[in-house]
Amino acid sequence: MATLTQIEQRIANLQKKADELRRKKSASVISSIKRMMAEHGLTLSDLEADTETPRRRGRPVGSKSGVRAVAKKTIAVKVPPKYRDPVSGATWSGRARPPAWIKDVKDRSKFLIERPSDSGASGKSRR
Repeated sequence: MATLTQIEQRIANLQKKADELRRKKSASVISSIKRMMAEHGLTLSDLEADTETPRRRGRPVGSKSGVRAVAKKTIAVKVPPKYRDPVSGATWSGRARPPAWIKDVKDRSKFLIERPSDSGASGKSRR
């Protein structure tokens, strides 16, 4: 059985071999890069000029993603009430789920709120 010192020595030897292989491989890669640069007439300044303006990926900083972000930006419009409960005085706009006091009523016209007529608004036409 190998001792800890022997295992550490093997690790050190393998690390030296790995470093040597890495140096040889990088030397061959560097030489092929230099050859290709000479073939295409490129210089180091050409490579540096390309890296100065990196391509930005993804959403811009501070933007929100998804539909929920758009939904938050919409302005909620308060609709005036259309129906009033004569007993409790509670009102309902006629939108969304009807409240308990009007949900089972077949004819809701008796709960309608009378609106004052606008004399100026009736003469205008919408386009």
